[in-house]
Amino acid sequence: MEKIIVSLIPLLVLIGGVMFVGFVVTLSSLYYLRRRSFERSTYKQVTQERFLKAVRDKGLWGEYLTTRELEKIDGYGKFVINTYVPKARGKGMTEIDVTFIHESGIYVLESKNYSGWIFGKEVDRQWTQMFKNRFKQRFYNPIKQNEQHLKSLQKFLSETVEADVFKSLIVFSERCELKKITVDSSHVHVIKRNELRRTINKLATVNRLTRAQVDNVYEELKQRSQVDQMIKDAHIESIKSFTS
Repeated sequence: MEKIIVSLIPLLVLIGGVMFVGFVVTLSSLYYLRRRSFERSTYKQVTQERFLKAVRDKGLWGEYLTTRELEKIDGYGKFVINTYVPKARGKGMTEIDVTFIHESGIYVLESKNYSGWIFGKEVDRQWTQMFKNRFKQRFYNPIKQNEQHLKSLQKFLSETVEADVFKSLIVFSERCELKKITVDSSHVHVIKRNELRRTINKLATVNRLTRAQVDNVYEELKQRSQVDQMIKDAHIESIKSFTS
């Protein structure tokens, strides 16, 4: 028996080596495909983010995956990323993750690339994220957060489009589970990323904007997506003062 086992060792080593090489090749192929898809994406063209930075930052990667879903939506539409507009109330700027300007309306997206179980009500100030080990952490209600974005965008575009064309979409990662979410407002939708395309297509029953309006809004917001570092730093400081 020992002789048989000893004689099998080279074969087992060979099989293990082949499996390891196959694993490495598979990982390399997945990395290459993922990088190629990113480099060819509209997100890359718009943001000029580097692949390695985006793939290591769950927030950026969530935005990228969200825009990939937007590109699949029927009809005429364009999106802008990380847009800074004046706050509807008070001083300073507010940053909007993703704005999708579509012939059916303007969709203001708040991207949350979270995992775990998510609990929250529209009226709550904070929501809860819970993991399998029962560890919990709180985060600011994304509906309230995005409502500030929506109101600011409505005011900024008040001379261009009507206020009723705006929708608020809170987009969570497929890695999470929305356990107990209560939404009261008809213009607010809390969904997972793999539901985004279906949700907007379902909402897009009537064209509210012409193609020219879509283009005009896109150009207005595009200019607000290329802000200098001073505005970004001021925005970060305003968030710190708000949450402290």
